[in-house]
Amino acid sequence: MATSAFPLVLVYLAGIVIVDQATPDYLRLDVYAAVAPVAAAALCTYRQTLVVSAITLTVMVITHGILPERLPAMNRVAAIFGNLLMVGAGIAVALLRRERERLLERVSATGEAAQRALIRELPLHTRQLVVDGFYISAQKDALVGGDIYEAVETPFGTRVTIGDVQGKGLGAIGTGAAVLTAFREAAYHRRSLESTVKAMEEGLYRHYAESARDGDERFVTALVFGTEAAGPSGDPDPFSLSMTLVDCGHVAPYVIGADGTVRELESGEPGLPLGLGELAAGQRRPQHVRLPAGSRVVACTDGVTEARDASGAFYPLAKRLVQWAALPTVELLRRLEADLHAYTGGRMNDDVAVLVLDARPEPYGEAGGARVG
Repeated sequence: MATSAFPLVLVYLAGIVIVDQATPDYLRLDVYAAVAPVAAAALCTYRQTLVVSAITLTVMVITHGILPERLPAMNRVAAIFGNLLMVGAGIAVALLRRERERLLERVSATGEAAQRALIRELPLHTRQLVVDGFYISAQKDALVGGDIYEAVETPFGTRVTIGDVQGKGLGAIGTGAAVLTAFREAAYHRRSLESTVKAMEEGLYRHYAESARDGDERFVTALVFGTEAAGPSGDPDPFSLSMTLVDCGHVAPYVIGADGTVRELESGEPGLPLGLGELAAGQRRPQHVRLPAGSRVVACTDGVTEARDASGAFYPLAKRLVQWAALPTVELLRRLEADLHAYTGGRMNDDVAVLVLDARPEPYGEAGGARVG
């Protein structure tokens, strides 16, 4: 905006001076030149405002103080002084505006860092998986909302989660942070996914207790994936992927095969969302699957499956995945994100998170130590 406004302000100022000099003395238009510094303060950068102010003041001094005029000396002095006041006001406004913008930049940088601490940038890498995807916050100017995801490498293999917190706003972000914190800690110390899920729910209950006075109790749907090494060397398919899945009431993921087939990875017995564990009695059983080499798992939140077009029709995710199954992961995600925006007309009413879990072409190595992807 500042780049395009600066020449326009200069053209305006030049036009005022030219017209003023071409009109009779009794028709004084130079007073409108004082508008230029104020306009520059609102539309241009601080330095550009200084340039416009200097030019304006110089023009007024030349026309009223150097060039011969028929106006009384008092009128000329008053014109210069009035213009000087407007120049000062313009510079003051520009200075305040610059300081405000710098403050907003600092606040924005701090907020972005805080949000990135909650949701890390994709792709995430472990020795077994590349987890790529995208995230769209329904809240304007926010990087994250109520959807969560994470992928970590642990001594037991790779652990991945994707979840959707009930509701929106700061309360949903706080709840998501509590669940993610519990997941990151438990994944390193608990071998079984059932135990990890239990720890995630315990973290959610602790968050409930801390925010009980606000009545902020939300449930969280989630998928938790765990991968283990393929069979021993000599396995006829050493790059296949053994995966365990625990479903906590979340949207079912899809598997894209190396041959381009797409199928829904349905849980045998979907569990209840986190936060409703007291009603779960024996549910949330792990599901074990073996995925052939070249398979990819696509997981998302209901911001995708419940996105609607202008007629109210839901987004046809399965059909889109079939169309794009042969594409590389990066291109598939690019098309999916662009198509979601086009399908909804840019009106995202819910947060969107999409993950693609792609097996790396190497078995889980013998080198020790877990590392974060």
